[in-house]
Amino acid sequence: MELLLGQSCIWWPMVGEGRTLISCGIKTMERSGNYLIWLQKGEMLLKPHSRVQVFEGAEDNLPDRDALRAALTIRQLAEGLTADDLLLVLISGGGSALLPAPIPPVTLEEKQTLTRLLAARGATIQELNTIRKALSQLKGGGLAQAAYPAQVVSLILSDVVGDPVEVIASGPTVASSHSVQDCLHILNRYGLRAALPRSVKTVLSRADSDPHGPHTCGHVLNVIIGSNVLALAEAQRQAEALGYQAVVLSAAMQGWGTPAAHRDDRHQCHGHPPLVPAASVMA
Repeated sequence: MELLLGQSCIWWPMVGEGRTLISCGIKTMERSGNYLIWLQKGEMLLKPHSRVQVFEGAEDNLPDRDALRAALTIRQLAEGLTADDLLLVLISGGGSALLPAPIPPVTLEEKQTLTRLLAARGATIQELNTIRKALSQLKGGGLAQAAYPAQVVSLILSDVVGDPVEVIASGPTVASSHSVQDCLHILNRYGLRAALPRSVKTVLSRADSDPHGPHTCGHVLNVIIGSNVLALAEAQRQAEALGYQAVVLSAAMQGWGTPAAHRDDRHQCHGHPPLVPAASVMA
């Protein structure tokens, strides 16, 4: 793919499940100009004298100081690009923990604490990422903005139902569609607005009064290359090629699979007739 021959490349793999993806990408990056791989600690070892630079951090999928140092290195690389450069970004789920770059004066510890409190009170991944983006230099399109005027191509593996690109890994190359009021609504819902650190209040008030408004990402091409929908479609195709009657019940199932897998009426509730013995049910 010609798009892989860019001047600069940031690799942002799937946390904990990126080995296959990484091995496929290394050969591509060895043909490029600059290469950064950012992954969870212990994910891979490079061959001696490799041209690929590796950063590790976010142990146990939690942002840490190593992740912060790598995020700032990535921002510096992006800010050094010109209109003649192409930045290739490979993104997958779990990327939020791998790119922590809080907007000053918010500290990494303050952002971690707020995220943990929201998660403990039942905030959804969409709500968590809305707050993360509002407090980040690189999430919510910040990475794309840092790379301007370079062209940016993001190839994305989705781990979120419905494949909303602004939510996957907190959308580093997608302009955020959320406002400060959205953030305050979330914080109010979970009873955290009154307890916000002064630094968080400062950053939110700045964003609310920014005369330029939210930035856009017109120089970016975001492409979903892997998702539950795509995987199910291919699984159905392969099953049918083997002679099975294949039925995709849903591409939006969430939660534990056991209750859904043992439902005797699953084909009736989705409007499908009873299946013949040589059948495959997917979700």
